[in-house]
Amino acid sequence: MKPLLITVGSRGDVQPYLALAHGLLAAGHRPLLAAPRRFEPLATARGVDFAPLNDEMLALQDKVQGQGVRAAMTAARSVKPMLRRLLDDQAKLTHHKADMVIYHPKSLGGPHLAEKLGVPALAGLLLPLYLPTAAFPSPILPVRVPRALNRASWRISSAVEAPYRGTVRDWRAGTLGLRRAFRPVADLIEAGGVLHAWSPHLLPAPADWPAQARPTGFWTMPAVDWTPPERLARFLDDGDPPIYVGFGSSHSGDPESLTATVLEAVRLTGRRAVLATGWGALRPGTEPDGVLVIEEAPHEWLLPRTAIAVHHGGIGTVAAALRAGVPQVVRPFVGDQPFWARRLHHLGVAPAPVTGRLTPDRLAATIEEAATLAPAAHTLAAEVRAEDGVATTVTRITHADTAQP
Repeated sequence: MKPLLITVGSRGDVQPYLALAHGLLAAGHRPLLAAPRRFEPLATARGVDFAPLNDEMLALQDKVQGQGVRAAMTAARSVKPMLRRLLDDQAKLTHHKADMVIYHPKSLGGPHLAEKLGVPALAGLLLPLYLPTAAFPSPILPVRVPRALNRASWRISSAVEAPYRGTVRDWRAGTLGLRRAFRPVADLIEAGGVLHAWSPHLLPAPADWPAQARPTGFWTMPAVDWTPPERLARFLDDGDPPIYVGFGSSHSGDPESLTATVLEAVRLTGRRAVLATGWGALRPGTEPDGVLVIEEAPHEWLLPRTAIAVHHGGIGTVAAALRAGVPQVVRPFVGDQPFWARRLHHLGVAPAPVTGRLTPDRLAATIEEAATLAPAAHTLAAEVRAEDGVATTVTRITHADTAQP
């Protein structure tokens, strides 16, 4: 089998697809991973064939991060031309003659490429996004709604895609030469099938989903040997397991203030901490005693060596912390982060999400509450680590009885 995997977005959107491509390769298939060009070294290090896609939108996101609403609005005017160039890069993938397309909905072009190639398409979703349920509202809905409106709330997924439909419609007709009527991503996913790439222990399939939509387990890369910088290794060896604090690519708009709050909260707990600056959500000017500042480190290596993970609630960090067996403190910012924060609290491995005004006293108290949840985190970790989401997905792909949308 020669599956084509297409994903766009940040590392959190790419790494699970790389894990799946690696699993397909190990199973004797010939996958091609198409993703933003900045991630090519990750793929080549794993021996996965890679097709680079335009990553101007990622560069733009980096540029305007934290610069305010005016900068974001100015940048938005550049998005559609960038999207067209991204789609044109995807159009070149039709030369690879794949026999299946597995795509991240953010790619927008994935199901249309499958139509052009005449092969099945499967959406690989890292969060529940397109299959409505009455069990809970859409994870990206910015407000809470009465339970009776749960199913209706899922219409927001189509609204998110709507501004780009004209660009995609023109591209599929003009560049791919497709004459069938344009269909929104939500309709194509419902017709073509879906792979839900999270642990059923984190979120089981609701009763009103079809059987084939049951979660596969996380798409996780096999562990690799990683040698930490000497100062990180020495810090971890010099005392009790520290708190991990990192907010990934999320941004508060005032990284200095957020950092000051975090550092004071850490001081109040009397604990040590490792702060990961990531994409700039944290910006410490100093490194107090008992605190180590790093840019990043593999979560799979670092989190098992910590006592508590304080983070933004992105699904990649949630998954890594679950596997590590550490309790979590979640300060959600946007999107699906509040949803996962509530799930972790429901499962008893995290206190209630830290929303609203963040103060050192409040964060410190939440960290201490999280410490009491370590036994539950250890128990859940054993269940999550027993899953093999990649192997389950490879089997499901191999035996998929899907039809071209």
